[in-house]
Amino acid sequence: MRVLAGVVLAAAAVFTMTPAAQAEAPSDLRVCLDNATPNAPRVAACSQVLTNAPPADAKELVRIYFLRGNANLALGVYDRALADFDAATRINPNAYGPFNSRGVVFLRQKQVDRAITEFDRSIQLFPKDPIAFTNRGDAYRSKGHFDRAMQDYDRAIEVNPKWVGAYFGRAAALQQKATSDFDAFVNEGSFEELAIAEYGKVLQLAPRHGGALSNRGLLYHQLRKYPLAIADFTQAIEIEPANPIFLRNRALTYRMIRRFDLAIADYRNALALTKDAEGRKLIGELLAQLGAAA
Repeated sequence: MRVLAGVVLAAAAVFTMTPAAQAEAPSDLRVCLDNATPNAPRVAACSQVLTNAPPADAKELVRIYFLRGNANLALGVYDRALADFDAATRINPNAYGPFNSRGVVFLRQKQVDRAITEFDRSIQLFPKDPIAFTNRGDAYRSKGHFDRAMQDYDRAIEVNPKWVGAYFGRAAALQQKATSDFDAFVNEGSFEELAIAEYGKVLQLAPRHGGALSNRGLLYHQLRKYPLAIADFTQAIEIEPANPIFLRNRALTYRMIRRFDLAIADYRNALALTKDAEGRKLIGELLAQLGAAA
């Protein structure tokens, strides 16, 4: 199955403060509650609040744990994120956000069934949240249950017709159906066209969605519409120039049209941006296939 550009999993909606409330809050609390705060300083500030001046109000205390948990989640510190979400749900078992975010942690850890259980709970508590439906759809899609995933994406769109993540999920599910052995054999080309149309909806709502452009480029490549594929990859690279996947995707199409010089340039740029050993090894092998040194 072809590898798709990464799907961004959304955590639960964050809480905000009014400007007046922010101005009156102590320094650490302001930093903790400010959505513009980078994740590491936010963790530190929220920790200071919890250690030195934890809110007496249970709702406010849940909020601090939840925000710190989401910051830890974003940093990839999953054990601490789970501990924060657990603390939040112990204080208020009806707070839906921590269940959703806990599901994201489990999904990133490939514990898909546990993730689905958490998303189920979040949706039961608050069935008007498109994020939880989208995340659960992503979980089912990761299991290859594409039709079940589509149901959740459709539910998210019913809740919020402009929810970009759900359209992206629909498109990705159709794209994966197009590359699964049975569906690709029986419905050659049809799922690709449907997925292209879905990515078009994503781009109507979010014209600078690099993942949608790169994934659509893969579909055009698969349909041998190489100029369209290159156009999409190029636009995706302009939006996210540090994403090596987009460069590798364009290099693949350059190889197909025998523009080996351009493919080599893209692979070398991708190699410079790739940190993991496995990815670097793969790009090195692809360069070697073209007779080029890394």
